[in-house]
Amino acid sequence: MIKFFRKIRQQLLSQNKLSKYLFYAIGEILLVVIGILIALSINNWNEERKQRVEEINILKGLKKDFQSDIRDFQIGTGEYNTISTSIDHILKSLENNETYNDSLDKYFAQTVAWPLAVIHKNSFDALKSKGVSLISNDSLRQAILFFHGTRYISIKNWESLSNRDIYFEEMIKRFDKVEPWKYDSPGKFSRGKMKPNNYAALRTDTLYMSILRTMKRDAEDLMNGRYFNVIQNLENLIIDIDKEVDRLDNMTF
Repeated sequence: MIKFFRKIRQQLLSQNKLSKYLFYAIGEILLVVIGILIALSINNWNEERKQRVEEINILKGLKKDFQSDIRDFQIGTGEYNTISTSIDHILKSLENNETYNDSLDKYFAQTVAWPLAVIHKNSFDALKSKGVSLISNDSLRQAILFFHGTRYISIKNWESLSNRDIYFEEMIKRFDKVEPWKYDSPGKFSRGKMKPNNYAALRTDTLYMSILRTMKRDAEDLMNGRYFNVIQNLENLIIDIDKEVDRLDNMTF
């Protein structure tokens, strides 16, 4: 093709047709410019397509992580419910002056089995390494950042309040050991048991009973408030992620 254009230029010059040569040269330059613009446009389209595919993969990864978070919060909700009902059993027995029965030992143990949520961050960490601007939807990007930057931090702070260490320190003084759970054999998990050193003394132990009521309040706050709300919000966020993935799929392909 280059030889063909060169031949035409030489022919026009040899015939002293300068005006036609100039017209032809301008046309040739325009063709080159148009070719470059087309090539740049195709290259930009390919880059945008690659970026959208990468964005879709990150969003799908975030969705899986959020689904794992939901399952973990649901497990935590069940654990906090166990704490609350165990405290109810103990308080009922103490307040009604019921005779000690070793069936209470499992309830004593469950009051110290304080669960902590596991936050799945692999995809969010990958997003940060690539730059959060990879997510093109502003509102969706802000929602994801809000969860990892505010909601999750708030929950972790609430789960780990320092006063609970004081509660546990006081509680374990009253029992033979601390055993919220145990492994009876390799890989075999079971609930633990804790026997009070002096069950009769617990009936008039106002500090112990106050700690139990406070822990029950905290457990129900996490179970019925913070965990419940974050699960609902995550479910809505996953719906928004699905919608965005569908939109990007249509753009990309």
